[in-house]
Amino acid sequence: MRDFLSTYNPFGKTLVTLEHSHHNGEPIFLGLELMQKKGELDITQTFAVKHYNELSKFLKTSELSLVITDDKILSKEVAHIGTDAEIVAEAFPNLNLNDFYYQILRTTEKSFIAVCRKKHIDTLIEEFQKEGFKVTSISLGALKMTALSEYGNGESLKSQGAEVHYSNSEVVSITTSTINTEEQYSIEGLVFTSRHTLPLAIALDTVMGDNTISGNLETKNQELYKQYAESRFFKNTLQIGIGFLLIALLINFFVFNSNYKKWQGLQEELQVYTTQKDQITKKQSEVKTKEALVQSILTTGFSKSSNYINKIVQIQPSTIVLTSFVYQPLTKPIRKDKAILLKDKIVSVTGKSTDKSDFTIWLRGIEGLSFVDTVTIIQYGLDKRNISDFELTLRIKSDGTKN
Repeated sequence: MRDFLSTYNPFGKTLVTLEHSHHNGEPIFLGLELMQKKGELDITQTFAVKHYNELSKFLKTSELSLVITDDKILSKEVAHIGTDAEIVAEAFPNLNLNDFYYQILRTTEKSFIAVCRKKHIDTLIEEFQKEGFKVTSISLGALKMTALSEYGNGESLKSQGAEVHYSNSEVVSITTSTINTEEQYSIEGLVFTSRHTLPLAIALDTVMGDNTISGNLETKNQELYKQYAESRFFKNTLQIGIGFLLIALLINFFVFNSNYKKWQGLQEELQVYTTQKDQITKKQSEVKTKEALVQSILTTGFSKSSNYINKIVQIQPSTIVLTSFVYQPLTKPIRKDKAILLKDKIVSVTGKSTDKSDFTIWLRGIEGLSFVDTVTIIQYGLDKRNISDFELTLRIKSDGTKN
């Protein structure tokens, strides 16, 4: 049985159930904790306290299932197994269901019903919340002792305030009982006393998902479990988010450290370059040669480019800085003994933008220029300084009409 329970435990490795009852006219909380260990569920602790603020001494988790058996619970047995409405009407005529929660346990021949005012249950939930605990489900009276019916067949089991008799794997009677001496039980290796029989039954019912009990309290339980699931999801998501943030910061540190070392290397190289004038002169000569080549290209067929850039720059907002403007860019790098191939009627523009709105307006302005056929955004993305790098491709109309 314990392997079965561990497989279907919906609350992870720890499950806590708590009975809110009364003893000698005073409230008492009877708790039981089940924990999954090595594929099995074991009772790790049981306890009894008299006030909410004492629970934190025993509970390692903030989630718990609550069963209420105090003097606010009204219970009855009726010889009727019809609908919920019929059973409630027979047990408590004229009961206003707007003010009460109820649960019903049906057997072959009879029904057991427990009711409690909604206000009392809501007050208990609020008290637990004030102490930092989340109630995931509510049960009324000893009805869920039916979860132990297979293990008490032909016998009876006592709890804090009730004695339940079983026959043919069914509950046949639930009577009020005051425990004078605690009895010890053992079920499938789980050892417990009669004071904690009902909390164990609640735990087994929670794990196995028994649906033998009906009533309008189920809507409240669905609401409580939804709140618990959402809270748990948020908590897990927050933990994962913090983990990713720490990893990102660590990666950023390594990247920064690597870039800093590269910068130091570049500084050392710069010092070497400043002392080698002959190499600098050689580089300048290479640059002049390339400039002459570019100038040759510009003056032999692309004189319109200066007009295009003037028109585009005139409508350029201050939030945009151009880094390159290439009219009819090369299709392939220039190689020795190879023909120079250009992208005909194409203008490539790159730069940086600090305002998305200005960038959009600028694009519309370019599209409105008479010599522009189409504008294509090749790249647009933010860097770590919230500056957008962009690359545009402008196709020029065949007639080259100027604005």
